[in-house]
Amino acid sequence: MPQDYFAVNGRVVPAAEATISVLDLGFLRGVGGFETMRTYGGGCPHALGEHLRRLWESCAAFGLAPVVDEATVRAVIAEIRRVSGHDELRVNLIVTPGINTNGVFGATAQPTWVVIARDLHAPPESAYRDGVTAITFNAARHLPTLKTTNYLTGTAGLMQAEKAGAHEAFYVSEDGYVTEGVTSNVLVVQGRRVMTPVVDCLPGITKAGIRPLAEEAGLSWYECRLTCDDLYLADEVWITSAVREILPVVAVDSRRIADGRPGQWAKRLRGLYHRACIAQSRREAGLPEAWEEPHSGGPRPARGE
Repeated sequence: MPQDYFAVNGRVVPAAEATISVLDLGFLRGVGGFETMRTYGGGCPHALGEHLRRLWESCAAFGLAPVVDEATVRAVIAEIRRVSGHDELRVNLIVTPGINTNGVFGATAQPTWVVIARDLHAPPESAYRDGVTAITFNAARHLPTLKTTNYLTGTAGLMQAEKAGAHEAFYVSEDGYVTEGVTSNVLVVQGRRVMTPVVDCLPGITKAGIRPLAEEAGLSWYECRLTCDDLYLADEVWITSAVREILPVVAVDSRRIADGRPGQWAKRLRGLYHRACIAQSRREAGLPEAWEEPHSGGPRPARGE
């Protein structure tokens, strides 16, 4: 049976043996950057270079330069997949300054980098078929353009979402603008126009990958501010993230979006994006782009789509 293996500073060990010091600044002070990605096409990490570039931008906020190169991370992910027996992986890469050795935030030891790679466990097909719901909450994320381990504000939003039976919570700024989800980017469709925030939110790698596909399909792309009313009155609302790809939202704050069912564009673009990710991931790994994906609940567009 497959079992979880993780890596600490490049050393792959069973999950139960993957430990860090209680003096690590990631644990002690919450100082850290992270990225979440997934593999496609037989264990090939998607957009690994892009995720690492964004990770190092986040780490620069607490004075840390890149600590590991792309080839090493790729090799570690491959080794975890080999020993774990998992097919496709959900990968979290976390970097901290390391063990606290002086003052409040001082660390002179080696930085810590951890790879947590588990079975993919993407949302069930029912989530894409029926859509999910979301709420809004008034809050702003600290350093919103960076991906840090500080999720205190987001945790409050997700607790509200869980209480409401919703999948995601959207930040709403003091001036009334929806910026992003706690764990996703947010996009709305009106007619043939896609609108999405770019201010006070994380530059989404998945969102950026969907843009050319949407434009090729005949949609116009607008980067702009969104209000709650823009969501409530949209034809479609989407959330995007590495593992969920493009997931339709059918109600926000208990208000039904359009007819309350996933729209045509979310369905179409999900299949296009999924196939593009397989090709890109295998190309970046130096493998043939063609791949016959085992049926595991992933997107299978209807004939002719």
